Parts: sequence; structure tokens; C-alpha cells
Amino acid sequence: MRETKFATSKSLTSLLHPRLARWFSETFGTFTQAQLLCVPSVLRGHSTLLTSPTGSGKTLAGFLGVFDFLLQKIDREEPIEGVQCIYVSPLRALAYDIEKNLRAPIVGLGLEKELVIHARTGDTTQTNRAKFRRRGAPFLVTTPESLAVMLAQESYVEHLRHCRFVIVDELHSFAGNKRGADLTISLERLERHCSEKCNEAGHVEQAVSAICRIGLSATAAPLDVLARFLVGADRPCATVEAKMERKSIVEVFSPIRRNPYPPAGYTGARLYEELAELIRQHQSVLVFTNVRSAAEQIGLRLKELLPELGDQIETHHASLDRSVRLEVEDRLKKGELRAVVCSTSLELGIDIGAVDLVVMVATPKGVSRALQRIGRSGHSMNRTSHGVLVATNVSDLVEATVTAKLVRQYCLDPIQVIDKPFDVIAQHVIGMAALAPTSTDDIFHTMIRAYPFRHLERTEFDRILQYLEGGGKSLARQYSDVFGKIRIAHDMVSLAHPRIAREFLVNIGTIVSEGFVDVLLRRRRLGSVEENFLKQLQIGDLFILAGRVLRLIDSGVNEAHVERADGRLPTVPRWNSAKMPLTSGLARAVRKLRTELAQHIVNDRDKGDSVDWLVEHYDVSTANAQAIVEQFQAQLSVSEIPAGNNMLVEIFRDEERSHHFFHSLIGRSANDALSRIVAWRVKKRIGGNALVTIDDYGFLLTLRPFQEMPLEDWRLCFEREGAEEDLHQALRGSEL
Repeated sequence: MRETKFATSKSLTSLLHPRLARWFSETFGTFTQAQLLCVPSVLRGHSTLLTSPTGSGKTLAGFLGVFDFLLQKIDREEPIEGVQCIYVSPLRALAYDIEKNLRAPIVGLGLEKELVIHARTGDTTQTNRAKFRRRGAPFLVTTPESLAVMLAQESYVEHLRHCRFVIVDELHSFAGNKRGADLTISLERLERHCSEKCNEAGHVEQAVSAICRIGLSATAAPLDVLARFLVGADRPCATVEAKMERKSIVEVFSPIRRNPYPPAGYTGARLYEELAELIRQHQSVLVFTNVRSAAEQIGLRLKELLPELGDQIETHHASLDRSVRLEVEDRLKKGELRAVVCSTSLELGIDIGAVDLVVMVATPKGVSRALQRIGRSGHSMNRTSHGVLVATNVSDLVEATVTAKLVRQYCLDPIQVIDKPFDVIAQHVIGMAALAPTSTDDIFHTMIRAYPFRHLERTEFDRILQYLEGGGKSLARQYSDVFGKIRIAHDMVSLAHPRIAREFLVNIGTIVSEGFVDVLLRRRRLGSVEENFLKQLQIGDLFILAGRVLRLIDSGVNEAHVERADGRLPTVPRWNSAKMPLTSGLARAVRKLRTELAQHIVNDRDKGDSVDWLVEHYDVSTANAQAIVEQFQAQLSVSEIPAGNNMLVEIFRDEERSHHFFHSLIGRSANDALSRIVAWRVKKRIGGNALVTIDDYGFLLTLRPFQEMPLEDWRLCFEREGAEEDLHQALRGSEL
């Protein structure tokens, strides 16, 4: 249900506990629109989805209702048992930040003794974990993976059974992936435990929802899907959307100028010079890259170009050690840094203080992601957000031009919830059995309450159980003792062996684990690099990490020891896990620009009208427009512009092979699937394997001469019928 009416500051003040209202008035003065919309709904106990721009006070909006509930409880002299509120964050850094920010209202309300905070992430020490097991805490700040770990252990669940509120921050970052699907089942398991507790206490007869769920999101669409993702398919959820009147400036810059194909090295040199100049002109700049290795490379180059600011330029990404990341964040908040170069690690709502410019080197591959990054500048009410999209080549310039237009129009990428991933189900079956033997019916009904699993069939669920019993039909008869994770007797699921619980707790989650090696500078851990990268290095080789040039002096099984090597030319570490596919909405918009501009160029003999049209409709500079038009004209001189509903196929032949490039502008992920289907069908029709290369804009099939086919046979390779089965067949024979 969509909530559009909001309270006034006066009426909301009267609804809040007097102690809370007084503290808020003395600290902030007035409520934001996000708070006026969200807090009354939470006070009524309604699950609520709040979407509002970055810097609108939405995190506090989620917690105000919780503080009111706890103060009312204290007034009634009721004991505060166990966990009352769970805050779930997508990032450990964000969890750390919220833990610190929660302390301010707790201290302001004088409730330091009553309202203790426990932060549980992968960084939490064993001492703090043991302390929570013994006593619990009213506030639990955690991540999806750590929540799943706790739900599988009775010593934790005993505290979680008292939970009344769950706040899921940055909800949009969960909704389209397996981490989100994993979280939804964890929330249903938590709901089940809390409902049982309510029924035992006689508080409810049939609890529709024992927990008030609060979802917070800055950029998300469609909201009705996000709301159902938060609470489940058949529970009510109030949806509130706050719009903050804050100016946004979005610019596109490209170092290539008018020439779409500049000399080698020209673009990079000018890019670094322009970045350095932007840092000189601003007090605090965030520079976003799409991969961690680029963040390291740019950070080091900027330090070389700005030696007078070298100690005020830092790098931040997820492969750095927690202590290094926190040091950078704290210095940024204090205003001690002029620039931080990061990958995706600062996209979300960490409190990073006053940043006055965000620069994105290469487009972020989606409108929502661009809005999220730009919103990190002017991160407070009545401040202007300023973002610069830097295109590193002419194709990126087209993408940046389209992205900037969609950002100005606030055209969000629609979220697509992943549908019933079976590996997530298998994990939670083991997690529920690890806690206590559970009936198959109870497990199944818990699963289907979660929105991504609403279409799960009982036959599919039974197949997963059969697999967990011993590897499926082919292995179960002989090897159930080896492969079996669970046992089913009298319709009750239990673990096959106590060691399964230990293995489960160590390997929980859906984040793909790469082989990483810790990098140690003297006794301090700086971060980690990929194992394969380290294998290529010799003792004495130089590389970058945390913006420092390091020399490898020794390496072991899981550790690499280094020393500083400032001023030397390094090799850059690489991380393969940070590639982001182009969103479908942005891909369609790029295709629309291609189609419309192609028509203008064909009808425009002197190209002047095409440049003017591009400047007028996409708000780009004349130099950028000229570079784009030059590229399109160059394409037309040798082929056609891939536009409209046509599939352009370009062929290049050398002495040994032919290379077919299919211009399918549908994003890297979709091209990965489509190319596998086509390559499989080529193999079925002609024989032999095709070498496949993919990107966002299409895919390349490299064939031997005997695999050449006429156009009509290529058409058959793109038939819709049987595509899913051919994809499954192709995947069975691949590394996946």
C-alpha cells in the first residue's frame, strides 16, 4: 500500500515518546520529509519500505520508531530481553558506521546501560561473540551471512526470538542477487522463531507477522516489487517515497576531444591531468572506478602528479584490510583528505562527511548505480550533488552521454528479483537442520513464504532434499555416507553427522570466494591480492596495494611479506570479481540514441545538423558531440550502424580463422548466455568448438574454415524455440 500523506513536525512530535521528542528537537530541530512519511507508519507497527535520496535522514527514520518502542517498554518497567532490533547491512563497513552512529542517540537519551549494541560481522572478535552468546543485546548490527550463521546455533537463536524490528538498509543492493534471496529466507526463519515465542507468551493467536520489517533504499524501482521482496508475497507493507528538493549537476567529460581515435597514450595522459586539476579545485573528491585494480592505478598516478597533496590522496576498496579502510573513512569524515579513489566500496550509505564532487572514471553501467554514486556528494539536505562522468573512449562517451540524460530524468533501472536459486535453498535446509530436527513440511512452508521462492514447487524441493541426502539418484545408493549432508526419518530432517554443521558455518553465504593471499607490511595487514596474481611475481617485484608501491620480499602459503618501494614503477594487482554488466534499461537507451543519430547522419550531408541535434537532445558539449558523430560516420563508411531491431554481423577473416562479431547490445550477462546458445548450435550443425569472447555490446565467435555457414543457417542458430535446453546443454560441457 502506497502512503502519500505525511505528518507535520508538530503532529509527529506529539506521537513520539516525550524523552525521544525532546532529544530529537534539541539535536536536529525539525524532521525531514522521509522521517515524516516513515515514522508514523512504524509507530503503528506496520512494515514499511522507505525510499528517499541519499542524505535525507532515512536511517534515523528507521530507528526512531524502534527507540520509541523501547522507551515505552522502559516506562512500563518491562524487561528488555534479547535482541529487539536487527539492522542488516550489505557491507561490513556500513555496519561499523551504523554502530557508531547509533551510539549518539543512545547517549543523548541517557540509555547507555539499557541499550547495548552488538555488531556481528566477519570482523567481530571471538571475545565479543562469546559475550553476545551469554547476554545478548537489544541492538544487533549484522550482515546477511552473519545472520544465517547465528540462526543455525541455539545459543544465538535464544536471543533472536525476542526480535520485534528488522531494518534492512540499502535494500535495492540485495533485491536482484543471491545474497538478497538468502536474506529473505533468513528473515522467514527469524519470523518463525519470533512467532513461536509470541504464541508461547500468548501475545498472538495466529501471528501474521511478529516482526515489523523496515526497508531503506535510496534508488529503487519498481517499489511494489521491492516491498514484496522485503516482507513476502502475502503480507502488507506500507510504501513511502520521499523526494528531496536538492539540485543535481551531472556532467560528461571525455579526454579524447573531437577526435574519436586519438594517438596512443593521449587519452590516459589528459585524463590524469584533468583529474588532478579537479582535485586542486575542490576540497573533497570521490573518484569511482569499476574495478579495484583501476582504483589502485589511478590513486598512485594522482599521488605522482600531485606530490604536494600526496598524503591527502588515498585508495579504498574491499580487498584492503578493515583497519586500512576505517582509517581512510575516518580521515575523510574529518576533512583530512582531498581525494579518495575507490571501486564500489563507498557507493552505499556510509557516513563519509562533506564530499563536494564525485568523479566516475568509465560509466557505472547503470542509472541507479550512477545516482547512488553522485548522491555521495552534497551528502546532506539542501546541498548540491555534483557528478562528472569521465568517458575513457568514444564508445564509453556514447554510454556516458545516455547515462547522464537518464540520471537527469531520474529513470531508474527496474530491479529483477532472482527466481528460487536452488543452492540457497540447500544451504537453508542444512541451516535449519543444524539448529534442530525439523519436518520437511515446515522447511518447505518457510521457504515459500520468502518472495523469491514463492513459485517453488514441492517436487523441486523434494529433489533438493534427495540431493542433500547423498548426491541424487545416481550416488545415493552407494555413497550416501560420503556425500550425504542430511538424513530424513519419519519426515524429519536432521544432519547426517555433527561435522556437517561445522563445514556449513565455515562455508555459508553466496559470495564467490576467490583465492586470496594476505599482504603484510612489517606486522600490519594491508589487504589481500589474488593468489594467481601473486604466483606470477618473483621476490623483488613491485606492485600496488592501498595506494603504496610495495616490494615483495617473501611469500608463504597464505601470506606475502612486503616493504615500501616509493617512487618506483610497479605492476598493478588485479581482482577479477568486480566486472559489472550493463543494465538492460541503459542498453535500450544506447540503442535508441544509435537509431536516432544514424537517421540524422544519413539525412545530413555536412554533419552540422547531427552535432546540433546531439547537443540539444543530450546536453553534451560540441566537442563530445563531434567525436560521437565522427565515430558513427566512420562506422557507416565501412559497414552499418547497429541500430533498431536488426542484428548486424561483421566478419573478419585471417589465414586460419574467421571472426564473426554479433552486435547484440544487451549487456555482458545476456551476451554470455546468448553466445553459449549460438556456439552450441553451431557445434550441433557443423561440429567443432567455437571460441567465444563477450562484452556489453555483443559477442565474437571465432571459427575454423569448415565451420563457415550461409546466412540462412545463422538465422536458424537464433531461433527462440529450445533456447533454454540448448543453454543447459552448453553449460553441462563448460567449466561452469
